[in-house]
Amino acid sequence: MQLSVLVRSPLFRGLTESEIEKLLSGITYRVKHYPAGTMAALSGEEISSVMIILSGSMRGEMMDISGRTVKIEDINPPQALAAAFIYGTESRYPVSVTANNDSEILVIDRADYLSLMQKEKKILANYLNVVCTKALFLSDRLRFLSFHTIKGKYAHYLTSLPGYSTGRVTVDKTQKELSDYFGVTRPSLARVVRGMEKDGLISVDRRNVVLKDIKGLAALTAL
Repeated sequence: MQLSVLVRSPLFRGLTESEIEKLLSGITYRVKHYPAGTMAALSGEEISSVMIILSGSMRGEMMDISGRTVKIEDINPPQALAAAFIYGTESRYPVSVTANNDSEILVIDRADYLSLMQKEKKILANYLNVVCTKALFLSDRLRFLSFHTIKGKYAHYLTSLPGYSTGRVTVDKTQKELSDYFGVTRPSLARVVRGMEKDGLISVDRRNVVLKDIKGLAALTAL
């Protein structure tokens, strides 16, 4: 196992490879392999361990009220799966997690990870930071999903990108990735983008977008 990956993990931030190796030597852990397309966790399944991605990539997905699968986020090394939900009264996975490609995950039982937090204050502080950061992310994601139109979702996405206040942003996802993120079809998203250009809200040149009517975009996110 490559300990250099764990050095970059939010859960082990501030610890050296030798310190991590020493801590892990006192507990039982295992490394599991997930081929592309394999499900690592099912929504509603009880969480029994801390799972940290060592290589590959996973995605968290949930089903909306219409039965469509909506991608919540991609989870890449060295992030952990559902870390903020491990010790709750109802500690269950909030989303289903599937491997985007061949992936490798470090698995530490909950009781063993709790002992690590008791031994090392940095791990405890890191875990609390992860929980708070995830709470903010989920709050923002819930607000995003509250938009009922594709136009509202796209406007919210654009206004959340770096450079928004300058009127020029660079889209960090492909149109396919965006359609998955929004839980809509790619043609539907393409029609909305063309319509927003026609309405004079934006101007698109590949991944570069000029926000021609910032007030109009802001009005869409207030719906």
